[in-house]
Amino acid sequence: MQNASIQHILIILLIIVLAIPTVAQPPEKWGEGEIEKVEIQITKEKQIVLPQANRNFEKVPPRPAEPIKPEIKYDFKNLSFNTPDYNPAIRPLRLQAEPISKIYGNYVSAALGNYASAFVDAYVTTKRDKDKFYGFKVSHLGFGRGPVDETNSAGSNSQLRVFGKAFGQHVTAGGFLDYERIGTYFYGYTPGTDINRELIQQTYNIVGLGGELENTTVSEFNYKLKGAFSYLDDSYQASESEVNVGFSGDYGLSKTSKIIFNTNYDLITRKDVAIEARPRHLLRIKGAYQFYLMDNLLFSAGATIAYENDTLGKAKDVHLFPDFRASYPLSPSVEVYAAFTGDIDKVSLHTLARENAWINANVGTYHTKRTAEFLGGVRGKLGSKVSYGAGLSFANFKNWYFYRNDDTDRAKFNVEYDEGNTKRTNFFGELSFTHAEKARVSLRGDYYGYSTGNVAEAWHRPKYRVGVTTAFNIYSKLLLNVDALTQGGAKAFDVDTDTITTLPAAFDLNAKLSYLFSKQFSAFVKGNNLLSSDYVIYLNYPVRGLNVMGGITWVF
Repeated sequence: MQNASIQHILIILLIIVLAIPTVAQPPEKWGEGEIEKVEIQITKEKQIVLPQANRNFEKVPPRPAEPIKPEIKYDFKNLSFNTPDYNPAIRPLRLQAEPISKIYGNYVSAALGNYASAFVDAYVTTKRDKDKFYGFKVSHLGFGRGPVDETNSAGSNSQLRVFGKAFGQHVTAGGFLDYERIGTYFYGYTPGTDINRELIQQTYNIVGLGGELENTTVSEFNYKLKGAFSYLDDSYQASESEVNVGFSGDYGLSKTSKIIFNTNYDLITRKDVAIEARPRHLLRIKGAYQFYLMDNLLFSAGATIAYENDTLGKAKDVHLFPDFRASYPLSPSVEVYAAFTGDIDKVSLHTLARENAWINANVGTYHTKRTAEFLGGVRGKLGSKVSYGAGLSFANFKNWYFYRNDDTDRAKFNVEYDEGNTKRTNFFGELSFTHAEKARVSLRGDYYGYSTGNVAEAWHRPKYRVGVTTAFNIYSKLLLNVDALTQGGAKAFDVDTDTITTLPAAFDLNAKLSYLFSKQFSAFVKGNNLLSSDYVIYLNYPVRGLNVMGGITWVF
């Protein structure tokens, strides 16, 4: 035990002796806060290479299979599987619908003026109905006084019309019922004559109704079937009935050719104070073949066959007239055209009363035959705002009618027919200008030449006529309409002097100024015959002087 303790002490002393040199280095060899520069270099030269492993594994042999009994048999069958149609409910994104703008298609207008004048015009119809529309129209223009002896030259014109139309998928049907009243006085008597006002009054009452059928959409075969009835009577026990039936249309043979047809039948019966005319028949059958004779030359060749039983002269009952028409575009904006045709122009008491209300009782009514008429001209556009036209026509008439003052009563007109041939020449030109909705101007001028057969002159037919119509929209508040008409050169027979006279030139200037308070309400002032000229269209019948009317218009 003692030897072991001595060994432990010697080991401890040896450790202390070995540690003393390191701890007891001299201070001059230390650096204050310095780290001795030492460069350490690591060199990697040795590569570790492992030998390739040997992976030859021995395959496991398959196990011996024993046959399956009984043997398995496979049966393949076609499986028919129908799934129902899948109709997904797609809900597209909807934009908010814009409000439908209000349509102001109906209106009422009324006015009053000097000469005890009154004006009413109203139009009402349905809106935004693709299947049908219907409505009515009322108009009245009356003058309680006139240019000769105040109330002895009063006059009026009134009309009421009810109409409607229904649009089917294939057929469109329409109809109308109307009433018209033409009131006047025979004020063309000799000045200073004592006149019973009731004896010079003349009133025409006309009642009419009709209907039509036509195809709704344009197709290879287009047609229109129409029928109408009209009845007229006057203050002198005259009456007349008219029945009209017509069928027209076209049939396309190809993209460049078609057949055009038009058939009309008129039956006219008339009674007067001293006559009861037999029924008058007028049947016209028109047919033409239209095609392109060249690349751009559109040509139409046809004829008109007419049957009538008028008793004037010794003309045949059946007539054949040519009908040839052609048009050719010289450029996209210029076209020339020509026609050589003929026809029968229907003449009845209805026709004469609307044209000259001062005709005598028991006047004859006979149809006018245009045995031949040539028409040619040019039409085109200058830019997008100006259009023009000019041309001439030569026509030969048989049984053309004229108005000649009665020898015993100068206030009434007899209808004088030229049983010979009347030749008429007409040169015309027209020009129109349109600038958006700000301004519209249209101008037309005609010059006529006449060569009569069995009558002395073409009574009351003008030699020239020039008319201009304008409309201006000023700041979208003021609407100005100005129109003017001048004509002259007409011949008349003056029974007072028993001479042929030339009617002085007539010039009529009219204007209308409207102020729009809103889209629905406006006020207007209208002036007729602003130059207050007492010109005549028919001998002994001066027109009214300056007539000023003021009124309002309501649109709804």
